[in-house]
Amino acid sequence: MANQHTLSKDDLRKILDNSFDEIFVVNRSGTVVYVNDACERHYGLKPSEVIGKTVHHLVSEGYYSPVLAPIVFRDKKQVTLEQKTHLGKKLVVTATPVLDERGEVELIVMNSRDITQIEQLRQDLANTNKLVERYKIEVQELRQQQINCSECYTFRSKKMRLCMETGQRVAPVNSTILLLGESGTGKSIFAKNIHKMSQRSDGPFITINCAAIPEQLMESELFGYRPGAFTGADKTGKVGLVELAHGGTLFLDEVGEIPLILQAKLLQLIQEHKYLPIGAKEDKEIDVRIIAATNRDLSQLVEQGTFREDLYYRLDVIEIEIPPLREREEDIIPLLNYFLNKYDSEYNVSHQFGHECLDILLYYTWPGNVREMEHLVERLVVTVPETVLQQKHLPKKFHEMATAPEKITTSFSSTIHFSSSGNSLKEKEEDLIIQLYKKLKSSYKVAETLKISQSKVSRVVRKHLANHPID
Repeated sequence: MANQHTLSKDDLRKILDNSFDEIFVVNRSGTVVYVNDACERHYGLKPSEVIGKTVHHLVSEGYYSPVLAPIVFRDKKQVTLEQKTHLGKKLVVTATPVLDERGEVELIVMNSRDITQIEQLRQDLANTNKLVERYKIEVQELRQQQINCSECYTFRSKKMRLCMETGQRVAPVNSTILLLGESGTGKSIFAKNIHKMSQRSDGPFITINCAAIPEQLMESELFGYRPGAFTGADKTGKVGLVELAHGGTLFLDEVGEIPLILQAKLLQLIQEHKYLPIGAKEDKEIDVRIIAATNRDLSQLVEQGTFREDLYYRLDVIEIEIPPLREREEDIIPLLNYFLNKYDSEYNVSHQFGHECLDILLYYTWPGNVREMEHLVERLVVTVPETVLQQKHLPKKFHEMATAPEKITTSFSSTIHFSSSGNSLKEKEEDLIIQLYKKLKSSYKVAETLKISQSKVSRVVRKHLANHPID
């Protein structure tokens, strides 16, 4: 160095040549007048092969793009852009103008930094985060399967997650639980899950379908009888289902169907943990946890006088309502795949759902809920020899439903039109989804195009196309 406080031209050149960043200088004609050794890493060219060439020539030869110099010459201010080179490098380039005494651009100094590795790390991190989220879901499902064993219905919806979380919270205690929900929503399996998560999991789980037992036999089936209790009774007597549940859980399915005459006896069982078998002289104590389920409105039955009010309140200590399948579209595909895997494995075959078939099943309202879905999937697995399950394989009612969107959709303009500029953002979004669905005929394609969930598309389509025909 010349002295302690100044740098010679050679010193400056050494500094620039050893800079990790590329220093790239062009004159007012766009000709490269200086570039340091970093250019060889970026373009595969030595400085001597770059100096003297114009930036337009380098761009036209495909060494990098886009070109920054014209922007800086025009705006006379610093510009930062991202460039890509023919070697696959990604550069962040800051171009700074050097102005002469008249304020014109005399030189442009460009500083280029290779961010390829940073971008790769960022992409790797994004991919890792995606994997983490996927693994979280898989761990949650595996944990749920471990809890619920082979009878677990997988779920993704918030509503079912809240139901399951409530079930997990109340499982360890002995409070009576009332499960509400339409037929086929899985109340019996939910009750079994609670039992398996409880401290009574090693004890019996006894199910009593109150709607399936004839009224004249219900008392003896539930509470049993002593020898000689009535004409025709077994000489050895009969142990009732309630006694079989001792130390475990008694599940009263369709509890709203219990005859009024037996409700007082059931109330005593819940309140005092004792009951009187037919023909017995003394009450029998029992240690049992009660879970009841119904698809009826018990409060309405109370008003009608067919269900005891005090029994209703005793049953309704903890109420959990299982939503119907039509209110949790997020669960439809996971459930379909769950049952498909189950029956494929059972019958040693292999199937998968085609996209059109899935679209129809997502559009369907499932009045029979999960039970209807399970029976449908088993039917398809058993009767369809092809690997891919198509629309043609579905029962007739699904074919009729599948034509509905076509009947209400006669034309589509290639340009999206919103019906009113005064609509809310949500309405405009739904308007866009509907118009795009009419064009693409597939909720999968709409979801992929708009980068939204397929279940959301299905929900919007069902909401609008099912109830508001469009000419």
